[in-house]
Amino acid sequence: MALPTVRNVPRTPEEWNTWAWDHRDSHDRIRRLIQQQYNVQLLDYQIEPISQQSLDIFLDNNDNLHNDMNSVLGLVSTDLTDVDMNDPKQVESWINLHFLEHFYAEAKLGG
Repeated sequence: MALPTVRNVPRTPEEWNTWAWDHRDSHDRIRRLIQQQYNVQLLDYQIEPISQQSLDIFLDNNDNLHNDMNSVLGLVSTDLTDVDMNDPKQVESWINLHFLEHFYAEAKLGG
């Protein structure tokens, strides 16, 4: 499980690449387990690699993934599009909120 990496706050392009890969892995795992346990096929949205020139698309796609999974699992969603990725404090808060959604989803699914 790569979830601990999703909790790390990336600061360099290399760290963002690692984070994006592990983040994608977690979403793939969540979607697969939802398919197996709930017989629901969730859409897959492009979230990796993350383009610095298209952060708004990443944020929207990621938010869609979270809304979809949380809807099936009965978990609360956070607006994961409301972040200024140029503000380190906002990024840190976003990473923490984002991580918690992955943590709760994977825990509920036994992943």
